[in-house]
Amino acid sequence: MARGRKPTAPTLKVLAGTTRPDREVVDAPEFDLIEDFPDPPQHLNMDGAEMWNSLGRQLVGAKVLQVVDLYSLEQLCFAWQCFRKKAKADMEATAAETTALKALFSEFGMTPASRRKVTAGGEKDKANPFAGNGRKNA
Repeated sequence: MARGRKPTAPTLKVLAGTTRPDREVVDAPEFDLIEDFPDPPQHLNMDGAEMWNSLGRQLVGAKVLQVVDLYSLEQLCFAWQCFRKKAKADMEATAAETTALKALFSEFGMTPASRRKVTAGGEKDKANPFAGNGRKNA
């Protein structure tokens, strides 16, 4: 079954500078941004907690982590700790585990391909909102 490209989150479009009012979903749910990042869940081991603290704080700093994203972040950190546990025991992760982990990495812009969709959001020409249209990025 062929599927189209997965939609990009609106906050990532803003960071990438690709947001367009005519393509916005007007009734898309908005949730509160995380400002004070919580401690890691107790069931995460050292590897999972390390990822939680490191990645979570960076996502908060980029102002892209919403309250509901904590569940996906927890899932990513748990999958990462399971992957690391197997690696330390010299066991190979299954193809399904590797695929699931890569999909979670992609959700948070942590693969080279998914990271290309997001930029640091430099200063735009505010006088002319169409100034960059039709030009390739250098």
